[in-house]
Amino acid sequence: MSTDNRASIPGIVKNGVVVPQTDKALAEGTHVEIMIEPAEIPDELREELKAWDRASDDAWAMIDKWESEDQ
Repeated sequence: MSTDNRASIPGIVKNGVVVPQTDKALAEGTHVEIMIEPAEIPDELREELKAWDRASDDAWAMIDKWESEDQ
């Protein structure tokens, strides 16, 4: 897995240790950020929030592209 790009990998805590829920291997020493999500958020709302995050990322990418084209 590239360390240049951010990735979101779901996980679960088992015996006090965060266990990734993916078949992708993480290299030893990979830096991670753990975000705790409240369990009471309905799945529908959680998916909507993720969609807004993706749209925001896409918008920033477009702005970066436009700025590089202006130079």
